[in-house]
Amino acid sequence: MTTSESSARLRRARLSAARGPAGTVCALALAAALTGCGSDSGGDAGAPAPATPSRSVEPSPSSPTPSSPTPTKPSSSPSPTAVKPMKPSTPAELRACADGSCTVVVTKGAEIPRAAGLRAGPFTVSAVGAEGVDLSSVDASGFTSNLLGQRPDQGGPSTVNELSIAVLAIVGDTAKLRLFPAE
Repeated sequence: MTTSESSARLRRARLSAARGPAGTVCALALAAALTGCGSDSGGDAGAPAPATPSRSVEPSPSSPTPSSPTPTKPSSSPSPTAVKPMKPSTPAELRACADGSCTVVVTKGAEIPRAAGLRAGPFTVSAVGAEGVDLSSVDASGFTSNLLGQRPDQGGPSTVNELSIAVLAIVGDTAKLRLFPAE
């Protein structure tokens, strides 16, 4: 008898002893690898039985099934309210933007003064609406800057020279802008 034959017989003897009277082998290594137990039909001369597919898990009576309706609860959140219109900033509030740090509400035609320290402006609001806010600027040298379609959800502020402009909100024909020094 060869070494491999004696190892195979020894392994079969251990498996036969582990099966017990019911004939079921459920080795931990097999259970972990196959997530199921095999069953011996008796005619395989001690070889481990093939794993049978695990049966599908049936939902418990307490868990909803896709076909059964789920009871709905009334929502405790308040119903959406109409957005309040924003009051446009006064000319004095707009002039406060000359230092490059302000939050203002603008409509079409509003003029934001030059932020000389940040080398940007003056800006004219040329449009406000669902498509966004359009700003244009012509500096003393004649250089024109256009910021078109600026929106709150655009991913960040726009920057002209050292001035950043962020659209915080658009309501109807008004927009709330924040001007601040670029980082």
